[in-house]
Amino acid sequence: MRCLAIAMVAILAAPQLRAQDAASTAAAVRAADIAFEKSAKNVGTAEAFREYMDETDGLQFNGSTPTRGAAAIFQAMGGNAPARTRLEWTPIDAWGSKGGDMGVTTGTWQLTLIGGSKPMVTGRYVTVWRKNTAGQWKALIDIGNPDSK
Repeated sequence: MRCLAIAMVAILAAPQLRAQDAASTAAAVRAADIAFEKSAKNVGTAEAFREYMDETDGLQFNGSTPTRGAAAIFQAMGGNAPARTRLEWTPIDAWGSKGGDMGVTTGTWQLTLIGGSKPMVTGRYVTVWRKNTAGQWKALIDIGNPDSK
């Protein structure tokens, strides 16, 4: 009888535990997104994208054809050339999977000329995150759309 009672408590508590796992996953991907943006400020946008996008599966949608893989995204963003613009973003919402290995962040971004004070373009973004085998959060899909003028 005691085993049955323990099993019932475990079954009844399981959905609540999964919900807490989803919330902690959401918090982890939000933290990854904030670290990604901080890295862009510190080392430049192209380098931050090379560091945070998934090495092989990462897709950046910025135009008609998505760019795949961290190295290709780095090159498409100018590689080691001196940056002419600064990309900044702020996550507003985050969601996490119950399994703890996938998440999504969404927020706002702005692109400003280096030395400029007023953004040239502003917009919204969605980033899909996946935890890799080393336990690091890597951006799997990054989509940014400019605001309507």
